Amino acid sequence: MNKYLSLVFMYNRAGFKKILLSVGFIPFCLLIIFFVRIGNPQTAGAYMLVERAFGGIWPVLAFIAAMVIGIFAVSSALNGKNASRATCSTTGYTMRRLCISPVSAYITTFAYYLAILLIFWGAAIISVYVIGKTGLAIAGASAIDTKLALGLLRTEIGHALIPIAHPLIIAFDVAAIFGLAGECARACYLSWHNGTPSAGLLFIIVPMFLVWAYPLEASYILCAILVVFLYTVLSFGDVVSRELRPKGDPFQVNQYDGFVDLDSSEHDDNVFVEVNSAAEAYDSIPALERYGRDTDIHMAKGFKRYSPFRLRRRFMPLGIDLQKANFFFGICIAVGMAEHMVFYGKYLLQLAHITNSIKGVTIDSTVKMSYFWDMQEHAYYGYIIAVLLALFLQAFWNYEYYNKKTKSVYVMKRLPDRKEYQRTIWISPIIQGAFITIIMVVHTTIDLFLYAIAAPDMALPADYLSHILPF
Repeated sequence: MNKYLSLVFMYNRAGFKKILLSVGFIPFCLLIIFFVRIGNPQTAGAYMLVERAFGGIWPVLAFIAAMVIGIFAVSSALNGKNASRATCSTTGYTMRRLCISPVSAYITTFAYYLAILLIFWGAAIISVYVIGKTGLAIAGASAIDTKLALGLLRTEIGHALIPIAHPLIIAFDVAAIFGLAGECARACYLSWHNGTPSAGLLFIIVPMFLVWAYPLEASYILCAILVVFLYTVLSFGDVVSRELRPKGDPFQVNQYDGFVDLDSSEHDDNVFVEVNSAAEAYDSIPALERYGRDTDIHMAKGFKRYSPFRLRRRFMPLGIDLQKANFFFGICIAVGMAEHMVFYGKYLLQLAHITNSIKGVTIDSTVKMSYFWDMQEHAYYGYIIAVLLALFLQAFWNYEYYNKKTKSVYVMKRLPDRKEYQRTIWISPIIQGAFITIIMVVHTTIDLFLYAIAAPDMALPADYLSHILPF
């Protein structure tokens, strides 16, 4: 049998019961919402029955919750947690015997989760259709199919699941499904490597709830698509980078939780050759230099001493997982830049309206470009959230690294330099927050040049320069 099919069958053996329970849980939730809101369809009447039953945020919230619970249950089975002893013992064993690289296993798991999410999606559509049609039939409605179709298009859950006439919602649904599948596959990858899955699902679930439950403008939907897409790309890049980093580092500078393959390493001499050769390669590079803590000779030369990247590494706790810190820092920057795209969405929409209003060398007097600061409204929330996350969450991770993971807080406080402990907790997060703030300023400057140059002069307000700042 093909090794990838073997891997899929192994996944299915571990989680098919949970998939069936999750598929059954979706119509159960929607049926409960229907009876709570409608009660007996005969006495409730057929007038806007579907809208009254499935309108609002609760059906959307129930579907997202059922889908997340389902993929968590499947992920727990594939990770070997709360599963049978046979599943726990054969997951890593089968991975090794099939000779599949971790990246290939990640891609296979991604395809498996994508199929599961599509099954959940189809179950929700069928459930809404069957419950709505049955309710209309019991209520004695005429033209059931027409009323059901129109009713679903007027509800949030129907517009989210079947966005026939909304290309942006279709693009967001595709990005959200791929993002959920990628994050679940990454969680399995980290668990196979004895790591802990991150809370990255929030970067996908929160935009899903906002876009599906509330009528947002096109620019905000575009921003949500960018956030989900960028996070999916970063998540896949994190998996690839973990496999490309050097193995066998004696100082564990590039430490990550990898496969503990005692069966193969005990009898395979090539494993020892690879690790020893990697260890010998690191002998020529000082450990402090690889941590960004150069010797005095190197620090005295050039501007390398003041490099923000070197300073950030310098004030990171010695031995902390820099790969995880860099990945999180990249997510913060991506969130800030993606949310700032709200400005470009508003600007392009107004620019298209102005272009259509120009007739020759004249323009309608009522058509004017909005003030710069009015268009910048709500475009900084992403950067503000990114700064707060990069500052406080990274500081919390540094504190937890000293106090829980390595339990070296006592040693740090006993150093000759008593301030080293506080510096390695707070300085690197402060540098990250300052770096994100600089990116925000540069981004805003680019927006200002685009606003002043690309827009027609006749469409700009006469006093637009006085409304660049909020004060």
